[in-house]
Amino acid sequence: MTERDTRRLFRQDQRKVLFSLAEGRCQICSAELGEDWNADHRIPWSEGGPTTIENGQAVCGPCNTSKGTGSQYADEFQARPFQREVLFQALERIQEKQRFSVVLASPGSGKTLAYQALATHLFRLGLIDYVAVFAPRIALAVQCETTWMWVDLNKQVHGMCHLFDPAKRFGRIRHKIKETPLTKWSEPGTGFVATYCSLVHNESVFMEWGREHRGRFLLVADEAQFCGSNSDDREDGGTKSGALVEQLHEYALHTVLLTGTPYRADGQPLILADYESDPDDPKKRILVSHAQAKYSDGIAEGYLRTFELHRTDSRVSKRTLGDPCSGAGDRVLEYNLSDDGSELVPVLRDEDVWKPLVDRVVAKVRDKQKFHASYRGLISCIEQRDAKKVKKYLEERYPALRVGLAVSSETDAAQTLEDFKHQPMDILVTVRMAFIGYDCPQITVVGILTNYRHSGHLSQLVGRGLRVWKEGPPPREQSCVIVAPDDPKMEEFLRYLREEEQQGLAIIERREPGEPDGPGGTVQEEISYIDKAYATNTRASDNERNMEASTLTMIEGLKVAVDSGEDATKLLRLLDLAGLAVQEQVVPDPRSAPPAPPPQVPKTERQQVAEINAKVKDEITSYLHLRGVSVKAPGYEQAVTNATGRVNSVAGYTSAEADTVDKADRRLRAAKALSRYLG
Repeated sequence: MTERDTRRLFRQDQRKVLFSLAEGRCQICSAELGEDWNADHRIPWSEGGPTTIENGQAVCGPCNTSKGTGSQYADEFQARPFQREVLFQALERIQEKQRFSVVLASPGSGKTLAYQALATHLFRLGLIDYVAVFAPRIALAVQCETTWMWVDLNKQVHGMCHLFDPAKRFGRIRHKIKETPLTKWSEPGTGFVATYCSLVHNESVFMEWGREHRGRFLLVADEAQFCGSNSDDREDGGTKSGALVEQLHEYALHTVLLTGTPYRADGQPLILADYESDPDDPKKRILVSHAQAKYSDGIAEGYLRTFELHRTDSRVSKRTLGDPCSGAGDRVLEYNLSDDGSELVPVLRDEDVWKPLVDRVVAKVRDKQKFHASYRGLISCIEQRDAKKVKKYLEERYPALRVGLAVSSETDAAQTLEDFKHQPMDILVTVRMAFIGYDCPQITVVGILTNYRHSGHLSQLVGRGLRVWKEGPPPREQSCVIVAPDDPKMEEFLRYLREEEQQGLAIIERREPGEPDGPGGTVQEEISYIDKAYATNTRASDNERNMEASTLTMIEGLKVAVDSGEDATKLLRLLDLAGLAVQEQVVPDPRSAPPAPPPQVPKTERQQVAEINAKVKDEITSYLHLRGVSVKAPGYEQAVTNATGRVNSVAGYTSAEADTVDKADRRLRAAKALSRYLG
């Protein structure tokens, strides 16, 4: 990582420049500067902000006092270079009266914490009172609330909020659907997170809030490539969500677009963003981003893993039906998938192709679990029916394997995603639900059984396995194994990953010793279809070399012989042992995880309130049962209504009004005392 600027105070010549640039007025409140004016760091020195003209501003004494600097706030937050860039660029653009900032970042770069730190900084500056965050999925909205701050039933506070001095930091960022108020006037320094779908279906609620708090909130469009797209994910709200975000943007002090790709999921430009011509290709448009984090940055800074890609080739037989009128017979064309990937969907749906790929995922997960029992794998499929087939195959072939299925048709999919992060599991099978922003760093193997080959999609998917796990081995010892079909588009993606990783490793090597890691007429078309496909051989690649199938087979045999879980490319040095008998790869039985206490799964305030309200219903049912009023008894519904009314009267809230844990607790206490109040 880059070191902090050791010089905290601005020189006299720098102060003169800052005063001149400010034209003698405070750059926060515009008041005329007196002799006691201060040369201030926009990004605090304590957070890595440099003592430079670009990071400086002239402020009056009162604003400097109210702003809060590193000497006033004892933050533990140590910003990555990318996060400092987000802070600096956003503050710079706000100062220049620019209305938005675009952040282009690879998965795992820490963009969530970057906007949370920015919101905290703006709140301390007195520029905003609230933050409004929109995300494409409910799971991401829940994750936003719980990772920042969640309060358990014992009123203990958890989350990344602890990185910031509680003297002045953001409070809860609650997940909202349409409840009003979205934020309370009595709680400045709070916010809400909602999905784009909620914005579309409850437009008036959000627009009224925006008008009410005009100029006093930061608007964040998370995963902005899905904002306004007409993709298959209905949770993103479709094309209307983009227009509504643009409308809400007009009320915000500033808008931050966070994206993993330079274009939307439907290939259209991002909302609000600017594009410029590529000097090398005038037909190509390049996104103008104000802060950026690439895979190479993650490698260099030590928060993303290196990779090893296993590509399995397949032999494909394509049959073309002959024209009965001409007497021509059927034709069969055979080719390798590595040469032609145009028929990828039917190939990947042939069980003689996808089953070997699934087996390899299992084998690689078992390798990783030799290092840590909590390591696990992710398999992404084309459609839900494919995912269900894969899960069934895994359960039948590996009965002891702990497998989860998360697809949108399953009512418990959201809970499955949460359980996979916190419960002992081995493999998660999904389509796209664990694709955007899903944070489970225990994933170290990613199986690609989907036909999507857009680089942005693949980067997001593979990114699920590239995040360094802080509780695992040292970052430099962690790696991600990618299991994929060997098609030409995958070869292109390999070149991209390899180039990015090499750049990151080169940065590490350049550092000083001891520095920490961081068509024509109409014709009758012939009818063709994929008659058969089967997997053939697998080769492995890392950032430096390709390992051919024969070598990989030998290495895998040696790994079994010495019970090694290392990546194959790391064991090339064992080639001198090639005289050993090559053994057939054997997948060991799943290891039983050591017993551990049930994890405390973070819950949003909404989820906690729902659980307490359910307990209230149970208490009322139990009370009536003890008094002989069963569910099937005449007048049961009226008895429930009466009992609930008394509980509400005692507590002072109905279930709809009990929108906080404290209020819900009061109803629960009242329900438990029914015998006293209704006896």
